[in-house]
Amino acid sequence: MSATAPRRKTTRRMNFSMIDTKEQRQAALSHARSMVGVKFRHRGRQPWAVDCWGLVVLSCAAAGLQVGDKKYYGREPWKDGLREHLQECFGNPIPEEQWQPGDVAMFKAKNRGPCHVGFLADYRYGGFSLVHSHAQHNVVEHVLDKRWRHLLVEVYSPWDH
Repeated sequence: MSATAPRRKTTRRMNFSMIDTKEQRQAALSHARSMVGVKFRHRGRQPWAVDCWGLVVLSCAAAGLQVGDKKYYGREPWKDGLREHLQECFGNPIPEEQWQPGDVAMFKAKNRGPCHVGFLADYRYGGFSLVHSHAQHNVVEHVLDKRWRHLLVEVYSPWDH
């Protein structure tokens, strides 16, 4: 018998010229919102347990976009790894005047560097809300208030690069 190398798992990318990015944004947000109440689990990638990056990965996949999934990371940020990974996946951050529902926001923790992500969404009373998986609250949606705006570092668009 001859030894063969194991087959590498490949990711198929969709032909995005055939898909309206507005529809993709809405599909990703609908999926993220459908997960409100789901349990937080560090490195979770299941419909019943996700972390903040897992919510982005699963919601983008539901909208037809496969993003680079980095599964091996600690709870604490290491150097600038999260920012580097977001730029690797989505390109450069976008200016505030270009933010739209469905964009991915990166947050810092109090007295620490960037360590958290979530989706910007349309808040029913105007402005933005945030859909994210949080260790203390599971998957939630709430207004992007003054406290969260202060922690917001950068915003990336998965849809326009």
